[in-house]
Amino acid sequence: MSQIAVSDRKATLAEIRPHAAAMRRLVLEFGLGRPRLRADGTVIVHSDEPGYRSVMRFSAAASDVVGAYVHVITDDVPGAVTVADL
Repeated sequence: MSQIAVSDRKATLAEIRPHAAAMRRLVLEFGLGRPRLRADGTVIVHSDEPGYRSVMRFSAAASDVVGAYVHVITDDVPGAVTVADL
């Protein structure tokens, strides 16, 4: 179980980039797609699943890898516009 809580410090872009390969593997493991990264360190993914259960599980696993809370949103929200590939 993840030791990271939402109240923990949010991971930065610089903290996430070194873990990009592991994050891409997690995206596949959780059935998500099209991982991208916003300049503020937010990870954007695509999910065909209704609800956000797999997205929350991905966020927890990614947070464990990075060592800080990884904020994850789906690509169906306005905040997902300005992103780069992960």
